[in-house]
Amino acid sequence: MNIKKIKNSINNFLSKKVQINNNNKLVLNNIKRAPLTKKRRAFIIKNDQIEKLKVFWNNITNYYILILFILIIISIFVVLWPTFKIKFIEIIKKDDITSMTISYKSVEDYRWLSIWNTEKKDILKNLQNYQQNIRDIKLDIVLPNTLKIIIDSYKWIFNTTINWKKYIVTENWTLIPSSYSTELKEIIIKSDFDKSKFLDYKKILEWEYIQKIYYANEYMKENFINIKINSLIYYEIEREIHIITDNNTIIIFDLDWDIKNQIKKLAIFSKEQLDIIKNPIIYIDLRINNKIFYCNEAEKPQCIKNLKSIYWE
Repeated sequence: MNIKKIKNSINNFLSKKVQINNNNKLVLNNIKRAPLTKKRRAFIIKNDQIEKLKVFWNNITNYYILILFILIIISIFVVLWPTFKIKFIEIIKKDDITSMTISYKSVEDYRWLSIWNTEKKDILKNLQNYQQNIRDIKLDIVLPNTLKIIIDSYKWIFNTTINWKKYIVTENWTLIPSSYSTELKEIIIKSDFDKSKFLDYKKILEWEYIQKIYYANEYMKENFINIKINSLIYYEIEREIHIITDNNTIIIFDLDWDIKNQIKKLAIFSKEQLDIIKNPIIYIDLRINNKIFYCNEAEKPQCIKNLKSIYWE
């Protein structure tokens, strides 16, 4: 046998064994094991806590202390319970139209109730049942026995007269009994109001249309600086608003379609036509889409007849 070959075979065998051992060593090094000291420490801590609890519950004195503490809490609650009933109600308003007398009357039933059982939505509903101009409230509880209510109202936007009584109209159609405000324009509401019905602080018409009337009024002021608005007439059945200028021209808007488009038509008309027309205009009708009808002073008898046949009969 060749001695050199034998040596080579032995060396190859030894090198493979070393490699296997190295591989096994690498694998074992990749396995993470928690130190035994940590496990023992955690186990000791848990045992200590359990032992403390056992000592606590095994001591009968601690039962008496716990029962005494519960009795003290209950006694305090019973003694102070009447203290946490609503004794004082404070109302603050952010506007000049909400009636404080009516407001206090509408929440009087909450006096002497538990202060913890007061709900904002219930108090707001009570207030709005009496005064529909109220938009929202802020409710603060001042311990031990005071309820503080801050009232926020809808904005007032027009003066009006209904059944010979003067009102201020808010932006949700609520009527506030008041003398005319010099800051507001007058709106005449053409509607059949029941003369026996109580209208004070009540919402009389639909929200949607007064918003459009308000926008028509504002857009007129923004886009036609030289035109001064004298008053407005709202025809409820026809869903129309007539804006009357200081030179008695009547501008007729249809509230069932876009007010901005009607204002644009009026702006184009004023640029292209008003310089040509020499006579004052009795009315400008914007109700028909893509068309404008107008009637000037030269045709005044016919103009009056047209208006009378539609609105005054």
